[in-house]
Amino acid sequence: MKKKNISQISIEKNELMDKGEGIISFVNGLVITDNGEQRNGTKYDIDTMDLTEYRGMLTADHSSSIQEVIGKTIGLKKQSNKVVVSKIEFAVKESALARYAYNMLTAGYLTDFSIETFGPWPDEEGIYKNAKLIGLSLVVTGNNRSATLNDATQAITLNSLEQSKKDGLDTSSVEKELLCYNKLNNITNLNPKNMFVTIKNSKSYAVKVSYKNAAGDAVEKELAPGETVDVSADQKDIVEGQVASSQAPKVDVEEMVKNAVQAAIAPLREENKKLEQKIFDNSAKEPEFQKAQSVKIASELDGMDYEARTEIQINSAVKMLGSNDQESASKLRAINEFHLAEYKKAGIVKNSVTMGDFGNFVISREMITEIQGFRSDYANFLSNTEWKETLSLDMAWMKRSGDINMQSVEMCDDGSDGNLKPISEYAATIKTASLEELAAVTPICNSATRFLAADLLGDVAQGYRTDYDRKRAQLVIARMQQAVNETGNGGTYTLTSDINGLKSMILPIKSLAEKSMNGSFIMNYSSYWELVSRVVGAGSASPVFGNILTTGDQPTFFGKPLILVPDDLMPGLNTAGGNKSFVVNGVTVTINQGLFYGDLRQFTGRISGGLKYDLSTEAAYEEGGTVKSAFQRNELVLRGSFFRGGAIKNTDRFAGLAASAVS
Repeated sequence: MKKKNISQISIEKNELMDKGEGIISFVNGLVITDNGEQRNGTKYDIDTMDLTEYRGMLTADHSSSIQEVIGKTIGLKKQSNKVVVSKIEFAVKESALARYAYNMLTAGYLTDFSIETFGPWPDEEGIYKNAKLIGLSLVVTGNNRSATLNDATQAITLNSLEQSKKDGLDTSSVEKELLCYNKLNNITNLNPKNMFVTIKNSKSYAVKVSYKNAAGDAVEKELAPGETVDVSADQKDIVEGQVASSQAPKVDVEEMVKNAVQAAIAPLREENKKLEQKIFDNSAKEPEFQKAQSVKIASELDGMDYEARTEIQINSAVKMLGSNDQESASKLRAINEFHLAEYKKAGIVKNSVTMGDFGNFVISREMITEIQGFRSDYANFLSNTEWKETLSLDMAWMKRSGDINMQSVEMCDDGSDGNLKPISEYAATIKTASLEELAAVTPICNSATRFLAADLLGDVAQGYRTDYDRKRAQLVIARMQQAVNETGNGGTYTLTSDINGLKSMILPIKSLAEKSMNGSFIMNYSSYWELVSRVVGAGSASPVFGNILTTGDQPTFFGKPLILVPDDLMPGLNTAGGNKSFVVNGVTVTINQGLFYGDLRQFTGRISGGLKYDLSTEAAYEEGGTVKSAFQRNELVLRGSFFRGGAIKNTDRFAGLAASAVS
């Protein structure tokens, strides 16, 4: 059931700014509602409040009559836990009531606004949810109302009527309301002294006048020639006297002459400047070209052996970090920039990559090529997955379920709608995630780096490269485990006999037979030898069992590609307590599948910037619960890090076989 609700709010006079011509702005925005408790004990849920149906009209006392529309609001918006408007524009040229409301609000006698909403009843906690804002009114009931019409409000009322009549507006409705109000409150006369009169500046120059406004505040205003001001009748003679007795400002003849001379000689000065510039240009000599220092350094580095260059790079880093040596800092920066340029030339990184995308140490192209070319135990597995380089720390992908299914249709209309194309939909949703950073620090003795710089750095960097592959492989395995957890595809390894063990391995293929014909088996080396023992035990001499497992460049199992991974990535079949656990984006994923079967093309991975390196001679690090200082121990601390992210686009294309305990 729907209902209307009205909620009231008040403002202080010092919260608004009168812009003139009926426009009022609010210093911090006019709060028309918030999530605070109202007088009736209810609240609004601002997050679910709908502002789209409110058209910006401001009315008087929630009236539905078009004559009671007095203006419009500007800048309606939600701001944290409240709804605000920035301005109100009163229709002072169109409505006498609007002029009256405007004058009363700016004078501080009208202070209350009230919103009107439509929507469900409040819930058990008294909260209006999904309320629709449909109205805003300036109301006459509130904390700042007087039981009688005092002199100040009389003056504002009469002035508003007088202004409206001058503009040719119909004031009958306002006068009627005023008459009813007077009778109701036994007001028999209005104080004549508060009648307002218009004073005009008839002088040919600006005149400053002083008077008191309707609220009794002293006001000083400068009237331009022909401009008018409305003041109470009792101040008429005083203000007119100020205009009449004013004197025109004295003319500063000396200043006038000075300005005239400046204006006359300005063109001559401009011509003189052009002449001076022409003489300078004709006499100037083009400087001889000199190679930049960075070009010279780059040339020297280009002809240097990469191991010698690496030794200078590390020693420069140590001196710069240890003693802030500027010459060493320049050498390090030049070598870093040289290595980055070599990366781009070799196509290792994109041209859009800058030094800001790296740490304070960029290893040489020769070394990175050698390290990246190193085939870790995880390389074969990773080569079957897709990884893209990105400069963003966020990734998005389409998660799919199902396939498009086209059907036979008639080429032309056969009278039975045979040429209508059937609708074939498949579930696809956009998913997003942030890449996570993985990092480690490695302390190295400073003394050793002086003599074995290239060897040490190459060894450490190769270690980081291996772990770089390991962490990406762990992510793929974790995503496959999560896919199996989500779909429930697969079974459990059976140990009752060799044949039953092999039959249980067929279950992953059987569960995905209709969904994917391009799957691969993924298992560790322990599972591989378990598989070999089952094949041998089942009778490898027979034609059937002899073809179950084949070897070669691409081993197969039951005719499907077989990919082997290191034992640290997943448990082996027929092993007890071999589950692995990996932390991915802050979530611990337990790997309990001894075999996966799926389409690895469904995995999409992202890395940002590849491996990055930073060096420090001052960093502290923790080892075995003890915090150690690199500076105190005269060590060089190398920090390696990278960003990774990955997801499976279609989890239906993966199944697993749980590794059972030894029987």
